[in-house]
Amino acid sequence: MSRLLQTALAGLCLSAAASAGTLHVDANLTTGLNDGSSWADAFQGDLGVQAALTAAVTGDEIFVAQGSYRPTNTGARGTSFSLKNGVTLFGGFLGGEASPAERPAFGSAPSILSGDLNGDDGTGSLLDNSYHVIRTTGTNATAVLDGFDVVGGNASGGGSNNDRGGGILCLGAVSPTVRNVRFKDNRSSFGGAAGYCNNGAFPTFEDCSFLDGVGGSFGGAFDIANGGPVRYERCYFEGNTAVRAGALEVFATSGVIVSNCVFRDNTATGSSGGGAIWVGSGGNTKFSNCSIIGNSATNNAAGGIRNQGANNTIVANCILYDNSGAAGAQGSANQVSAGTNVTYSIVEGGYVGTGNLSGDPMFVDVVGGDYALTLASPAIDAGDNGSVVPGVTLDFAHNPRQSDEPSVPDTGSGSAPLVDIGAHELTKPAFTAVPGCFGNPVVLSATSPSLALGQPLGLEATSAAYPTGLTLFYYGAEATDPSGCGVVLPGLGELMLSVVGGPTFMAAKPMVAGSASFSATFPNLPALVGVTFGFQAANVGTLAPGTPVELSNLLTATVAP
Repeated sequence: MSRLLQTALAGLCLSAAASAGTLHVDANLTTGLNDGSSWADAFQGDLGVQAALTAAVTGDEIFVAQGSYRPTNTGARGTSFSLKNGVTLFGGFLGGEASPAERPAFGSAPSILSGDLNGDDGTGSLLDNSYHVIRTTGTNATAVLDGFDVVGGNASGGGSNNDRGGGILCLGAVSPTVRNVRFKDNRSSFGGAAGYCNNGAFPTFEDCSFLDGVGGSFGGAFDIANGGPVRYERCYFEGNTAVRAGALEVFATSGVIVSNCVFRDNTATGSSGGGAIWVGSGGNTKFSNCSIIGNSATNNAAGGIRNQGANNTIVANCILYDNSGAAGAQGSANQVSAGTNVTYSIVEGGYVGTGNLSGDPMFVDVVGGDYALTLASPAIDAGDNGSVVPGVTLDFAHNPRQSDEPSVPDTGSGSAPLVDIGAHELTKPAFTAVPGCFGNPVVLSATSPSLALGQPLGLEATSAAYPTGLTLFYYGAEATDPSGCGVVLPGLGELMLSVVGGPTFMAAKPMVAGSASFSATFPNLPALVGVTFGFQAANVGTLAPGTPVELSNLLTATVAP
């Protein structure tokens, strides 16, 4: 097994360089050639993104620095940003990065696509805003938007769909890919404040947030009408409102998938509304591993999901709790309406269906909006593996799905490990530190949350004794160090972790200012699932007399899918 990992890690490129077809945009830049060829010569000003999209051709990537960007300076409300096939639009850069992987955490350097054409939204003036911040026609999955805030769209016009889709308008059989995008403070008078899908459109939204949308009649966040199999994966809906569907409306559409999503504090105000979700006509809409919490319908019973005549609406492995109907009622009917196929879910007040529960889901912090599970939750290992959307391996928080908790009996369906109910899988520390018995002076810690197939692996070694040196990183398969002493040599103390076949060298990294780090992508090899790996670092004090060696603690982790 060590040889397998060694082979897989060989030749890893830790940071991909920008491709030859990379264009750069920086709203704050005032010098350079303004041609997008580098960060120093990036397209400038708040029209820089529009300039880059005009120049881009298939195969290009566009890197956009933090700042605010608008589609036009003419005041023409019908002007939008238009995605292109084969072009990936990346936001969230500080400026200077060589690849998207080097961007800071999403949200810390916001690149804002704004419909506020006159910069006066703060005064409450919205009638001059773009009808749609983004319009996508004729696009497929190679048209990618990643790492932006989309704000200030106001679809308040008449014909030509200008009354729907304030954030993004998807018409026709389009299927763009939208990732890591926060839609906030968008509006529409007809429906779909954040977005509208029609005529077979089936975009994919991954790790997106839909916040504080005002959706008019249909869909406080999204309105799908005669659309295609739209997919939402690990998305968050909060603070949206509309007459019929507080957050998401699915009308006359089949095959929509909503997986690992959280719906919180959305409101429907109409007599036929669904506080979080409304589905009607069409069929085969599936909600899998979602947490639908604290939504309300002020003039109807269904604070959670209202199913008004849609065929085969499936709710599986979901939590519906604290959703309220008119006058604040919180019974079963206020969570999900009758006639819905609900299985292996927690429904407040109970709901007839295989594997359903009714007890308190025992979240970490309901008031604070943290719907991760505590160890006391009845949701743990109580879901149906067969209802997990194929290909889904991560929960809402990007932790591995189907992670067994040995202290909890398996009550769900399928072969262990069983999936938890709700958007979150119970999480435990993925890495365990085993201290050296000689008080090793280097502390080795993980900078990634887990050891999982195809996911980032990050290690950091810190030293107070020799802050300048060369740090050697090692791993061992099926690592064990039960005494915390590894291999001990007289006079030297613990030399290296004790593993089957001995430790394997990974990389040498400089120790600078007492810190050295290693990062790579863990191999996507299914044979490694369930294997326990140990990691250790040895720091060589290159500036100290005799080049002393100081060793770290052992760090162990078991590979998740």
